[in-house]
Amino acid sequence: MSVFHHVFHGIRDVLRAATLPHADLRRRLGGTISLTVIASAVATLAIYAVEKDQKGSDIHNLWEAFFFTMSQMTTMSAAMANPVTRGGEVIVLLIDLYAITIVSTLAGMFGAYFYHRSDARRQAAAGKDGEGPGQG
Repeated sequence: MSVFHHVFHGIRDVLRAATLPHADLRRRLGGTISLTVIASAVATLAIYAVEKDQKGSDIHNLWEAFFFTMSQMTTMSAAMANPVTRGGEVIVLLIDLYAITIVSTLAGMFGAYFYHRSDARRQAAAGKDGEGPGQG
């Protein structure tokens, strides 16, 4: 089977919650995505509110605030100038802390998912052999 086939079936299984690990991952990803959408919206509005009328700021409308926020979340930098207000600097630090936390959390989620999938495969293989660990 090709890598694409495995990836497609893996995504399908998560969306369908085919097994308990798939359901767990789907639930956790759903919560993380929802929280990130809310955090992005709040950060966009906050950075817009403190930077929109400031001299030297590159943020003058909601699109620029959204672009800045998403650039900051995904790369911890933006092509735009850094915020010119103290409030903007604090918001950027909070965005960066959130982004680091979410990336770490996602790594943990996928690590737990792959561990549980491997564990289930080991248990299934032990059941097929008729010998579990320590029975041979």
